Amino acid sequence: MLVLGIETSCDETAVAVVERGGQDRVLAEVIKSQVDLHAEYGGIVPEIASRTHYQVIDLLTRRVLEEAGVTVAQINMLALTLGPGLIGSLLIGLAFAKGLALTCRLPLVAVDHILAHVEAAFITHPDIQYPLLALVVSGGHTTLFYQKKKFSSQVLAKTRDDAAGEIMDKVAKHFGLGYPGGPLLDEAAGSGDPGRFAFTLPKMSDGSDDFSFSGFKTSVLRYARADKIAVGSQSFNDLAASLLRVLVDYLLGKVLAAAAHLQVKSVVVAGGVSRNSLLRQHFTAACREKSWRLFLPEPNHCTDNAAMVAWYGYEKYQDFPHLNYFDLYLNSYSRALFREVNKHR
Repeated sequence: MLVLGIETSCDETAVAVVERGGQDRVLAEVIKSQVDLHAEYGGIVPEIASRTHYQVIDLLTRRVLEEAGVTVAQINMLALTLGPGLIGSLLIGLAFAKGLALTCRLPLVAVDHILAHVEAAFITHPDIQYPLLALVVSGGHTTLFYQKKKFSSQVLAKTRDDAAGEIMDKVAKHFGLGYPGGPLLDEAAGSGDPGRFAFTLPKMSDGSDDFSFSGFKTSVLRYARADKIAVGSQSFNDLAASLLRVLVDYLLGKVLAAAAHLQVKSVVVAGGVSRNSLLRQHFTAACREKSWRLFLPEPNHCTDNAAMVAWYGYEKYQDFPHLNYFDLYLNSYSRALFREVNKHR
């Protein structure tokens, strides 16, 4: 089965063609990055994001079909991100996918963006076993899931304020480094001392296991003002290294605490921040010590991409073949219906 995946949840337009049910592989994928468009603002501007999706989505779809060596007539189903994300960006993908589904009479499967990130690890690691813990950590999301089996996800913890990647972007913006902040801070941290600056780990007053990252940003700004820290100085490199170290240790501590109370066979860490070199090192070492199997998506599948959407869409369609996805999407109440459907996924 050939699946065309469409991802427009935020600032990247992505389209992919995957083959499933025989040779499970990604035939082609293209991504239009908007980093340069948003860099001068130090963050994503929703209007610019949705306008760019509108301008390129048709072109990218034609290109990915050409690179895959197939025609739209050979596609068997469509999969797209329904949310969460920027509403304008999501609507562009939704309108385009609905039009394509109507024209070609194709089933259209909507998937959750965050759970698709978890599925990204399965693209190159089909041997992942359940039950598992899955940490999705990116510029917009930080969520820890327990999955007893596929389509059975329990949220153990989520961020109460900023996401982990968002903190990096805001710190980088304060220092005038540019956008996105994660890779820039990672580079500076390479020659820094991660033990120089101390941070207090947050605790929820209501006893919840949720994440909170805004306090780390406040501490960074306080250190920067008190010590008059400038970009390029050793103190700045030390501050970047200390920040990344505490963020990784904070995330790892949450995973270790959850795993201590659950029987898991696998640990998945996905999302854009999972590309961070320090995160990969610390999680790899900790999981090896605990004899847990750690699975990380390939770097090109950590950030927003359409291959993970197509991969997860196929799994959903195979598991629930009795649902008439096409008719659901043509219905004027399609979004409400899909919300009800997704409650059980």
